[in-house]
Amino acid sequence: MLKKNSSKDNTTKENKEYIPYMCLDSNNKPSKNCLGGWFYHLSDNTAEYNANFAKSKNWNYVLLSLSVPSKRTMENIKAFRNQNISVHFMTLQKTDYLYDPQSSFDEIEKILIYVNNNSLDIQGIHIDVEPHATSEWKSGDNDLRNKIFQNYTKILENCRKAINKYRPNITFSAAVGWFYSSKTKKNEIIGGKGNDLVNKNKLDFLIPMIYDGAGNTLSDILKHSDDYLNDKANTVIGLAVLDHGDNLQNIINQVVENRKNSSYFYGISLFSNHKFSDWGTGN
Repeated sequence: MLKKNSSKDNTTKENKEYIPYMCLDSNNKPSKNCLGGWFYHLSDNTAEYNANFAKSKNWNYVLLSLSVPSKRTMENIKAFRNQNISVHFMTLQKTDYLYDPQSSFDEIEKILIYVNNNSLDIQGIHIDVEPHATSEWKSGDNDLRNKIFQNYTKILENCRKAINKYRPNITFSAAVGWFYSSKTKKNEIIGGKGNDLVNKNKLDFLIPMIYDGAGNTLSDILKHSDDYLNDKANTVIGLAVLDHGDNLQNIINQVVENRKNSSYFYGISLFSNHKFSDWGTGN
């Protein structure tokens, strides 16, 4: 019979007191100083190249895009962990799940059975299904948007149920629109505030995607991350590499400096590895 977690007995006191985290510090302890991001195009290079590339950018975690668990999955996870980079398995990367929320449980169940059977050293599950990418959101009224958003919250609940069943001592995170909270406060949708999304039945962390029209100034970034932090939701701020170019590191430093005193700020997530100008120069 499959155990919920093949590497540990989940009835231990340690697991009952598990505190979710996105990354580790140099002493292998959970940290709030997280810098990492979405990691795609794994087949462009070897697993070792991928891990070395992330390390060269000082990333201490990755959201690893792998739609189908495979031998490549294991190779990449091992390579990243050898660099002390935490690995979050990124899945649910299409809107189809919003029309069949039960399928999200099935997908996470399948992934975690594979993870457990192969004793894969992952830190978390990250999902990237986006309600605002649907036609209902783009062209519909608030009622249609809210209908699809309620299916999204069901997805979060279903994923949490699968995680609790098969691998309860991992972190559950999701990429979210930076505007879900503000739209909830305007009564345009229901349940999109930070504390609606981050709780024991849903997420541990959310990553607002502050790009694609959100503005690329420091003021824009701080303004668009205010809602979730004020909602007291564990937040990793998502930025786009292409928005900032040569100014990227300066923007990261400024965001961290401005947000470091917030109890709910856990670092930066970058979109993404393949948007850096030096990506793909090795093999």
